[in-house]
Amino acid sequence: MSNPTTPALLGGSPLFSPPLPMARPRLPEPQAVLPTIEAMLLSGQLTKGPELNKLEEETASYVGVEHAVGVSSCTSGLMLCLQALKRRLPAVPRPRVAVPSFTFLASVTSLVWAGFEPVFVEVDPASMNLCLQDLERLLGRESIQAVLAVHCFGNPVPLARLEALCAGHGVPLLFDAAHGFGSIHQGRKVGQGGWCQVFSLTPTKMVVAGEGGLVCTDDEELAEELRVGREYGNDGSYNTVFSGLNARLSELHACLARASLGMLEDVVAHRNQVASALKDALSQIPGIGFQAITPDSRTTYKDFTIVIDPESFGLNRDQVESALAAEGVPIRKYFSPPCHLHQAFREFSERALPQTEKLAAGCLSLPLLELSTVEPLRQAIEKLHVHREQLAERLG
Repeated sequence: MSNPTTPALLGGSPLFSPPLPMARPRLPEPQAVLPTIEAMLLSGQLTKGPELNKLEEETASYVGVEHAVGVSSCTSGLMLCLQALKRRLPAVPRPRVAVPSFTFLASVTSLVWAGFEPVFVEVDPASMNLCLQDLERLLGRESIQAVLAVHCFGNPVPLARLEALCAGHGVPLLFDAAHGFGSIHQGRKVGQGGWCQVFSLTPTKMVVAGEGGLVCTDDEELAEELRVGREYGNDGSYNTVFSGLNARLSELHACLARASLGMLEDVVAHRNQVASALKDALSQIPGIGFQAITPDSRTTYKDFTIVIDPESFGLNRDQVESALAAEGVPIRKYFSPPCHLHQAFREFSERALPQTEKLAAGCLSLPLLELSTVEPLRQAIEKLHVHREQLAERLG
């Protein structure tokens, strides 16, 4: 019989068999949505109906903004917001927008699609959000027309400081808030602030529609443009006023999102409870670092991300990934490679970003599921550290 303290790669038994899922959406009970879905199917109205209207109203009320606009995805929401921004900017061939390189590719894809040039900003290795000092240097010496910030893994950016910085340089501020539905900073819910903030409603997020997104803004003109934009740019006259997208959020998706929104506070509280227990458990193992949550904030922990110090832990991030996979523990290497090194975006990569590249090479996201998984996850990582020399030799 194999020794349970021996890593699976060295002949031990995997700690998780079958393997853990990377994520498991917390969904409403079927009975919470089935009566509405039945009525919807009987009515035949599957788009542009009461469920979407109610979702938008309830979201705006929860976040504390004037308008919430449902869209087919966070990406399409970003695309439409950026397209609206471009109509407001001076006519230049490709306006330049500062964006962190340490982000999901959709942030940058949206910029390129809308005809902007991304200007990549360094990461703050502690918070994993954009580095305000680097942004300030760029704003001071580069021709930058806007800033697209990201609440990385749900960790809120320091909103007042960033708003003041952008206002001082006269540039609009937008947010990819895909991870941040339910995050709070200094009493303000993520979704407030800036010109607009865009949430994702995919299954790994806090509010789940299956697929979908929501744009929050206090700008009535923008909200109306988004409602037209998600209808191809057709304002109802069938005379296209600008080229939009088919970016509607269906009634089925809105129904699920409404039920999920009602669970949001419990979902975020649960994730914070498990994350706190996991951090306490792993903090005793040498070479494990954690994302520093912005002071006076609540994060969603959309992902629980650790940083591996190869010298202290004894294995590098990729070796840890291989060894954990053998234990039945999936991980995600968010965001490796960082966006400025992606093939599609290298033409915009004007400089090395050493902090970003170091963080991307060392971090990994662990499954954040239930309290019952915390101790086995600790055991899995601890036995990798204990047997680091044998594993390093095995993995090369």
